Amino acid sequence: MLHIGNAIAELRESREITQEDLAKTLGIARSTLSHYEKNRRKPPLDIIVLLANTFNITVEQIINFHKREI
Repeated sequence: MLHIGNAIAELRESREITQEDLAKTLGIARSTLSHYEKNRRKPPLDIIVLLANTFNITVEQIINFHKREI
């Protein structure tokens, strides 16, 4: 089972975006983003929506990232 944090990290890295830059875009601390990526915390829905908008994909695609629908 792939956790959403893995999807966030893979999406970010595939677009060559730093944690610092993505965190600024989302309006959160870099450490918070790190916790999401390492599956220590689950991002709230509003952050998932912002991520989808940032990566120009749907929320469903982030949630189902392990299926490689992106």
